[in-house]
Amino acid sequence: MVQVLSILGNCTAGSILLFGDGISTCITGATRLLARSIDSLCGSGENTVWCRKAWHEQRFKTEPVYVNTPEGMLIGELDVDATLKQSKFPLPPAVLLAKAKAVLGCEFGTKEGSDASCLADDFQFVAPIIGPLFKDEFQKNFGSFKVKEALPDLKSNSWFQVDPLEPNRVWYISRTTGTHTGTLRLGAGVPATGREVRMPPQAQSMLFDEEGKCYTLTVGYAMDKRIGNSEGLGGVFGIVKAVGKPLPVPEGQRLYTPSLRYEAFERVAKVGEAFGFGPGAKQEPSKSD
Repeated sequence: MVQVLSILGNCTAGSILLFGDGISTCITGATRLLARSIDSLCGSGENTVWCRKAWHEQRFKTEPVYVNTPEGMLIGELDVDATLKQSKFPLPPAVLLAKAKAVLGCEFGTKEGSDASCLADDFQFVAPIIGPLFKDEFQKNFGSFKVKEALPDLKSNSWFQVDPLEPNRVWYISRTTGTHTGTLRLGAGVPATGREVRMPPQAQSMLFDEEGKCYTLTVGYAMDKRIGNSEGLGGVFGIVKAVGKPLPVPEGQRLYTPSLRYEAFERVAKVGEAFGFGPGAKQEPSKSD
C-alpha cells in the first residue's frame, strides 16, 4: 500500500512540475524574445547574458607525456615534469608562479600605490556567471568592493600549479576565510555583520602572455559545494551569501537551483524504479544465488 501511494504521489507531483515547467518555459521564451527584439531595435544589451563578447581562445598547448603504469591501473596519468619540459612558452614555471602571486599581491593593480601594468590591455575576467569583463570595467568593479576593508582578516589559503598542458596558465586553488567586520561596497553597501566567511574550494587561474602580463583571470569555480557556508557559491556572490545578504536573484542563492523539469524527471525516475527500471531499482536475486 505504501509503495502504491508513493507511485501515485510521484506521478501526480511529476505531472504538476511538468505542467508548471511548460507554462514557465512559454513565459520565459516570450519575455526573452521581446527583450531581444528591443535590443535589436535599440542596439542595447551588449555583453549581457545572451550577448556575451567572445573570450580568448587557448594560445599555448603542450603535448602530454604519460606515466607508465601497470595494466589495469589509472589510465592517463600525466608525467607533469616531463610534460612541462616540452613547453614552448618562453617563461618558465617558477617565473609564472611568481608573477601570479604578484598579481594577487597588488590586488590586480587596484591596491593603493600599484598600477594596472600587471594586466594586459586585452585582459578579460571570466567567472561562472559574470564575464567576460574587460580591463577597465573589472578594475573599477573590483576596486570598488573594498573586500579587504570588509574582511580585514581575509585569507585565501591558496596553493599554486602551472598547467602542464597549457603552460602559460597558473591554476590556484583557494579555500578563502575571513570575518565580515567592515562595510562591503556592493550596491548600497553591506554593513558589518560579524559573520564568518568560509568559502568552498575554488578553482581559479591566470593566463599570461609572452611579456608576462595576465590576459585572463578565471575565479569562483566551486569544487565541492558541501564545504563552507556559501552554499557552493564562489567570488563576491559567495561572500555576500555567507554574510547573510545574498543577491536577490536565483544565481545568488546557491550553486544551482533545480529547474521544475529536473524535479519532474526525478519523480519519473522514481516511478520507473518502483517498476524495476533504472539503476536505482531493486535487483532480483539471480537463480545461482
